[in-house]
Amino acid sequence: MSLLCFLLLVLAGPAGASQVKVMLWHSLDERTGAPEFEQICKDFNDTHPHIQLEVQYAGSYGKALEKMQVAWAGGVAPNIAMLEQTRNTIFYYFGGLLKLDDFINGLNGIDLNDFSQSMLGSVTYDGSIYGLPYNTSTPLIYYNKDLFMLSGLAPVAPKTWNEILEFSRKIAKDKDGDGRTDVFGIDFYAWGWLFEAWIGQNGARVLNDSLTAFTLNSPEAVEAMQFTQDLVHKYNVAYYAGESGYNLFWTNRLAMGERSTASLADNISKSQGLFDMGVAPLACNKECYAPIGGGNLVLFNTGSDAQKEAAWEVLKFITSTEQLARFSASTGYMAARRSSFNHPILRECFATEPRYRATYEQMEVAYSRPKVPFWNSTMAPELEKFYKLQFSQNGNVKQGLDEIARLGNIALAEWKTSLTDK
Repeated sequence: MSLLCFLLLVLAGPAGASQVKVMLWHSLDERTGAPEFEQICKDFNDTHPHIQLEVQYAGSYGKALEKMQVAWAGGVAPNIAMLEQTRNTIFYYFGGLLKLDDFINGLNGIDLNDFSQSMLGSVTYDGSIYGLPYNTSTPLIYYNKDLFMLSGLAPVAPKTWNEILEFSRKIAKDKDGDGRTDVFGIDFYAWGWLFEAWIGQNGARVLNDSLTAFTLNSPEAVEAMQFTQDLVHKYNVAYYAGESGYNLFWTNRLAMGERSTASLADNISKSQGLFDMGVAPLACNKECYAPIGGGNLVLFNTGSDAQKEAAWEVLKFITSTEQLARFSASTGYMAARRSSFNHPILRECFATEPRYRATYEQMEVAYSRPKVPFWNSTMAPELEKFYKLQFSQNGNVKQGLDEIARLGNIALAEWKTSLTDK
């Protein structure tokens, strides 16, 4: 052995002795980009021998949240986690998230100006950054161009609520003559982020800007929800029985569905050989409004200083210009960096598949989702109840929204009190 090789072995020490281990939990499955994401993580390991990145699927967003809460309470939280937009907040107020400002502004930092500011809003608390956007999305209109043309319409998506009604009335049909609609214009599968989209497009918001009151029962919100109810029960042109609407879409019985950007690649694949599928931004009414969904990558405030530094190195790599472009091009999720949008990988993707551009066309009207820690435990179940009241029971929209606002404001006051007591 040469003297140089001997010295290198001595300096390196035992194999793996200087490796820093980092654990990352994610919520991507085969359909939503897990293979590409795990390959990106493997590429990180191949190019960063001093860090051992271990990647684990933590389950769906809801299951992952439960698992992370248990892990945090037990002192075994991962170093990096993928959290859905409305699930960051609970860990912020628990003190579970690591503030990234020093990393961002340090020698090994990044330029935040390259990131979408609306996407960063979901991980910004009290002026500081606690994560970076990764698998972000907005709802899009997926529509059956063939069904449009069979109904005498141009194969162009509606741009306004009035057009949604107009197009749906031309498309909807009772094909078997039993007095019930068999072919529908649009569907409502659940009230979550799409509730925020519809009331937002009518000028309403879920919460006021100071987070002191729920405003989802404003006159504008009531008007929006009454319109959606009317599409179902007055005009008989909309379907509402949950995700089964997707089955109607693939069998030419539903012309339009509002679904996530995350479904883009999968939907394009499914539609081939069935019909010509269009993809477009959400329609507008008094304004345009698209909620930002999907997830962010956060660092938990856990582990040694070396692990925190290594975790930042992982986060910086995964959210780099090239890697974001690569992940976006393979899944349909949005690239949060402007430089990624102009990267050759995405430029080629847009050239070969222009439908990938649709989600970016509404970035100027994209908004963060509610940032209260009880959103999923308290508000989401109440919206599910309202969905049933509104559509299954054809109930009173204003009374239903008033009740959600009342319960939300009670929870809001209790949360504010808990912060004061700490």
